Amino acid sequence: MRFERMQLAGYEIQEVLGQGGFATVYRARQLAVGREVALKVDSRVLDSPRDRQRFMREVTAAGQLSGHPHVVPVYDAGVFGDNRPYMVLELCPGGSLGDRLHHQGPLSVKEARDIGVGIADAVAAAHTAGVLHRDIKPGNILINRYGGVALADFGLAAMPRPDRELSVTREALTSAYAPPEAFHLAEPTPAGDVYSLAATVYALLRGRPPHFPEDGTQLSLAELIVRHTWPYPDLPEVPTAFNEVLGRALVADPARRLSDAGALRDALAAVDVDSAGRAGFGPVPGGRTTTVPARRDTTPPPEPGRPGTTTAPAPQDRQKTRRRPQLIAAVAPVAVSVGVSVTVISYRGGGSDTPTSPSTSCRRPPSSGPTDSAPSAVSPTRTRRTG
Repeated sequence: MRFERMQLAGYEIQEVLGQGGFATVYRARQLAVGREVALKVDSRVLDSPRDRQRFMREVTAAGQLSGHPHVVPVYDAGVFGDNRPYMVLELCPGGSLGDRLHHQGPLSVKEARDIGVGIADAVAAAHTAGVLHRDIKPGNILINRYGGVALADFGLAAMPRPDRELSVTREALTSAYAPPEAFHLAEPTPAGDVYSLAATVYALLRGRPPHFPEDGTQLSLAELIVRHTWPYPDLPEVPTAFNEVLGRALVADPARRLSDAGALRDALAAVDVDSAGRAGFGPVPGGRTTTVPARRDTTPPPEPGRPGTTTAPAPQDRQKTRRRPQLIAAVAPVAVSVGVSVTVISYRGGGSDTPTSPSTSCRRPPSSGPTDSAPSAVSPTRTRRTG
């Protein structure tokens, strides 16, 4: 359906904000209340009961969490006459954290910690409601008009029910932030979201996800799977307690990982970053500071050093080089069976490696460089494949 022919009762559709493999996002005006919104129109037609169930699962998941200060609100949803579904969401004019990483570089230690606390609280609320996000990454964390951060795009959400289909296609996973078990066809769990969120916080501090080469070298899917099993690489100039929390959340084995998003939130909140000041991997030149409202509860943080949550020290480069060919050979069949849509992953600038659904909220300044992530369900950046 061409843009000039797009019509939706009660809305004035103004322009295309972004387009991805699964949806197109428009800037629109909700006439009844006079506000600008993001209209996400799915390119898939709901011509089967399973398709309709999946769309309703997404809408229900997002709607249940719309009241949370760190979740992008859903205002409306429905289906066009040609059976294509749509969602109306808050328009976030600040862009995504993926955009910010691409244009301004890593965040300060304190800001990355505060964002981690806020988003972890949103993820904990989602898990309490029985919702798994499954695609947490910088490109899916948006900055609203007040400078606050909010998690967007529950398009991959799974709502565990005894009699419902749970899995979603692996093609939609973002390889750079997906937990290691996702590549082995494991069923999604809350521990997977914890891993993805910790990888996101790491990227906010470092400018790229864990285990990605600093020079942006392209990685095969098999190599990426191997790197996901490596021990957590401590970040210099980051408080030891901060590194310990991220290390516990990035354990490759989900059974040993910090599996509770609420525990991750409290552990991050307990990290003393005041002494770190703005230390990190780069300044935030001219960037608008995002804000995270303080939590009002006083849940004590988990005690550090719990058995089974620590990770072994990183192996020497010599040992990694010696073991890598055998490991890659071992996981190559897994890489083929997973069915991820890309076979070569090139990471540049802190975002995702594969486009998912377009974002629906804000326009990014023009740039001649590659995008760092695919637009999320609510951030109106234009997409460009980076793999």
